[in-house]
Amino acid sequence: MTTVSIVSSQPTVPGTYVLLLIDVAERWSISADKLLAGEGLQPEDCLRSGFRLPRDSFANLIERAISLTGEPGIGFLLGLQMRVSCHGIIGQAAMVARTLGEALEIARAYFDMPSSDLQLRIEREAGHEGDMVRLSLGERDERYRLSEVGAQFLLTGFAAMAEALTGRKLKGEGVIRFPRPSYMERYDHLVAGKLHFDGAFNGFIFDASILEYPLVMSDPVAARIAREQCKEELGRLGGGRSLVQQVRDLVFDEELGFASMEEVAEKLNITPRTLQRRLQAEGVVFRQLVESIRQHHAERLLLLNQKSIGEVSDLLGYSDVTNFSRAFRRWAGCSPRDYLKQRVAGLQP
Repeated sequence: MTTVSIVSSQPTVPGTYVLLLIDVAERWSISADKLLAGEGLQPEDCLRSGFRLPRDSFANLIERAISLTGEPGIGFLLGLQMRVSCHGIIGQAAMVARTLGEALEIARAYFDMPSSDLQLRIEREAGHEGDMVRLSLGERDERYRLSEVGAQFLLTGFAAMAEALTGRKLKGEGVIRFPRPSYMERYDHLVAGKLHFDGAFNGFIFDASILEYPLVMSDPVAARIAREQCKEELGRLGGGRSLVQQVRDLVFDEELGFASMEEVAEKLNITPRTLQRRLQAEGVVFRQLVESIRQHHAERLLLLNQKSIGEVSDLLGYSDVTNFSRAFRRWAGCSPRDYLKQRVAGLQP
């Protein structure tokens, strides 16, 4: 049996991805039983709440699907099938966010819940025609590099989900770290925008204004509830991460700001005193950890340029912009405004 528990130290993928693969294979009259043979899986296994499959097992299933169907471009077909709802509670939180930028931040913050080997990066860059955003999928462990089919699947899926969330055709350019495959001509019409092969990363480059696109199902109340559920799930599962990593995930919310030690402890189902003691055992003090997280989010939020300096100051828990600027100067050696100008211009502070 190749299934794993919800908590695992090895890379895994959502069970819903297997269901997508079954749907695609059925176009060639390949039954689920035939596709899953050898992996010890049943379709109903994939319907279990929180079910995840080892990445190696999913890779075996993809190779088997390609062999049975004779279709090497199956990654594109899988991506077109992807829905936001495939990602459980994270997908629910993304669907009801205010803008596409907020939905992507939810995906970035919770992308490793639990046991994912990929990291979602969102970086703002200055372009000839205005600010651009680079969204990339990177591996945390070089032993588990994203395959050609995996890149096709995830990038096509991300594009499909973004258009479904906004109800709009999105303009941008895709980048794939692999050579252009010989069968690509059959899929060119399915790809929105230009696709660059032999790139330096797997991801997208698009105009920063797209981050402000409103979502068709936006619901502020539902979004707050969904974010809290994400955090509770993250605290419950742990996903093989250290306590410091779990606290980093739980202590900051994009809309609500910083949680107190008591609130973080409650999400971890331990007392504040136990939390403090366990952090000290890892050589960390809660207050210092919060300070380092403040610096990280201050720099990130400024570069995203979706909030004013005053709004960033409020979100990070400062009483006024002056105190925030003083703290930021201590971290970065310059004011928030100068930091933003230097980074957008491609300079280091």
